[in-house]
Amino acid sequence: MSHKEKVLISACLIGENVKYNGKNNLLDNMEELEKRYDLIPFCPEVEGGLPTPRSPSEIVCFEPLKLINKKGEDVTGYFVDGAKKCLEVCKSLNIKKAILKSNSPSCGKDRVYDGTFSGRLIVSSGVTAKLLKENGIKVVDEKDILFK
Repeated sequence: MSHKEKVLISACLIGENVKYNGKNNLLDNMEELEKRYDLIPFCPEVEGGLPTPRSPSEIVCFEPLKLINKKGEDVTGYFVDGAKKCLEVCKSLNIKKAILKSNSPSCGKDRVYDGTFSGRLIVSSGVTAKLLKENGIKVVDEKDILFK
């Protein structure tokens, strides 16, 4: 039985092809992470009901929350559902830390794209990252994964 701490991780970071473009963001140091933590992969966008591949989405409004994809379709509900499911997983497994994909409209910890699909980042959090932080879960991204 494992006595390692359970840590939620964006599924794309462990090599699952769940990114909007059907690819992944596999981390170079995955072996080191697997030695230290019991990693629980989760993709809020897929778990929220979005297909892979899918049109890229960005947050166009924070109050009230609204996300659209590049085709102009409102995808807010998928992101909210995925965030809620992610929080449920964390609560049910007593997970206190999460490693999430930077800049993602779901998982971005400090920055997300500005909603214009121009590649410009703004200071804010993705839907899932925000919900986890509001519920006391420590969120880091793949650039700062050693939980300093």
